[in-house]
Amino acid sequence: MNEKLMNLFVKYMEKQEILSKLTEDEKLHGYNYSEIHTIAAIGNLQEPNVTQIASSMNVTRGAISKITKKLLEQNLIEAYQRDGNKQKIFFRLTKSGQFLYDEHEKRHNLWLKRDNNFIKQFDHKTIEQVEQFMSAFNDYLEIQIVELGGKVNEN
Repeated sequence: MNEKLMNLFVKYMEKQEILSKLTEDEKLHGYNYSEIHTIAAIGNLQEPNVTQIASSMNVTRGAISKITKKLLEQNLIEAYQRDGNKQKIFFRLTKSGQFLYDEHEKRHNLWLKRDNNFIKQFDHKTIEQVEQFMSAFNDYLEIQIVELGGKVNEN
């Protein structure tokens, strides 16, 4: 095992977490990772329901049911049914939920711009090698997740 490389991964994850907290707008405080990302999924999906949200976030439908119940109580989302289909319940963002979605998107876009500026300094070959390594490492992690009984997002 390459201990130096593993320590670099740990430092990378710690620094990303610190940067996330430093760049996170106060408006997002009070909401956990799952709640904000459920709001993001609802904002990004076409007619999102519990199954679609769970699939896109790679979590159980039960977990999404709990989160959406909380978001409904906080008036961040609302539930609706389509005419002709009274079985499926869909969700959409309320004005407050849309505000949180927009704040999250702003932060995400700032992160992409910031880190893309760093990545630009490397030549195509180096970036390609890092992409190959990260793809292989992510494939390896997905196998570990499945072996432990988890579910992997197919995206």
